Amino acid sequence: MTVNFYLKDAKADYDTWIYCLIRYGGNQVKVYTDKKIHPKFWNPQTQSVRQTVKYTNHSEFNLWLKDISSHVATIELDWKRQYRGKAVIPPIPKNILKEKVRTYLAKQTKEERNEAIKKSFWGYYDNFLFRMENGTRVHFEKGTPIAPKTIFQFHNLKRHLKNFEQKKGIQIDFENIDLKFYKRFVDYLTIDLILGPNTIGKLITNLKVFLKEALEEGLTANNIFTYRKFKAIKFNSDTVYLTNDEIKELQNLDLSNQGKLDKIRDMFIVGCYTGLRFSDLVNIKPENIIEGMIEVIQVKTGNQVIIPMAKEVEQILIKYNNTFPKISNQKFNEYLHDVCKRCDVLKKVVAIKMIKGGKIKLLEKLKYELVSSHTARRSFATNEFKAGDLEVSEIMAITGHKTEKAFYKYIRESPKEMANRIKEKFIEREIKRSNLNSHLKVV
Repeated sequence: MTVNFYLKDAKADYDTWIYCLIRYGGNQVKVYTDKKIHPKFWNPQTQSVRQTVKYTNHSEFNLWLKDISSHVATIELDWKRQYRGKAVIPPIPKNILKEKVRTYLAKQTKEERNEAIKKSFWGYYDNFLFRMENGTRVHFEKGTPIAPKTIFQFHNLKRHLKNFEQKKGIQIDFENIDLKFYKRFVDYLTIDLILGPNTIGKLITNLKVFLKEALEEGLTANNIFTYRKFKAIKFNSDTVYLTNDEIKELQNLDLSNQGKLDKIRDMFIVGCYTGLRFSDLVNIKPENIIEGMIEVIQVKTGNQVIIPMAKEVEQILIKYNNTFPKISNQKFNEYLHDVCKRCDVLKKVVAIKMIKGGKIKLLEKLKYELVSSHTARRSFATNEFKAGDLEVSEIMAITGHKTEKAFYKYIRESPKEMANRIKEKFIEREIKRSNLNSHLKVV
């Protein structure tokens, strides 16, 4: 049996009845539902309600249509069971089929429909977001509230999934998520949207988190997300850091007549000397400054870090009464580019490797174009690592990294820089050997 849904008057400029047409074995049965909809909200290709903000209960409506199709399939299955073992299964009489569908439509209550919605993919996703936002869903291991950035990422995933549904003319449900769905979704993000692999990887990671929770809650038995091929792709993209000399030149820029740019530069310099994320930098308050240390609870992780202040950091914080002005990350990066392009040392061309549209590309950019708020944290980690004065564990205590694997992702040292560093160690070793041999000869 096939079940299709149509409008009584598809060209009407008013709400019109929806009916279902059931076809089987050369027969067809037409059954009117008890619902109407305006044709502008109806998608005749997918035979469902368009997913638009102007029709807020489209998820509920489409689930109701799906339930009708499922019930017709149940009617067919029950009919065939009556004739199990028989050589011929007669087609179900049209009047019986019609009456069974009408009975189902009449007895399905609003409460039953609402309960079905809660257990649907989108019903559970909305509940998932609601619980994160009101604090009833917390971090599994730490028991802390979900960070605003994480909540934003799950809203972003919802937006991409909704757009994917509309673009590809499908309806996502727990049971139709398989490896074919995975490939189509990744292809859509890669080819249609030209997103980078790490952005796609984060979306897939969050989708797996949601599907795992739905499985644990018993809303689905689908565990396809655990398969090896249902993976979150990653790519170590080339990103820049600023050397100590470049940071000094940026610090020495005369921006005394550029109030806004002066503030942005100062905030960035503090980030270069502390390794603080932008979200922590903008939240510094006087109470975070204690006996020459900056003590903060990281917004992203909820962990406490205590950072000794360099002289440069202390001077800048005094300038702003230990409180930086509030600004969005996007605006900060816009102004930061204006600051950095005033630095001659940052006008050199650098080659970076990126993946766009599933293809590796080697791009040449001016270095200042690649600087962002996060470059400060990356610069701190790399410069301290290269200096060799601190143990990796000591640097991690400042950055807040819990594993060396996560920390080393921040180190941006080119092969040439590493070779020069090793060369210096070789020279130091030869000098020590030479001094030792000279001492032995004298003795």
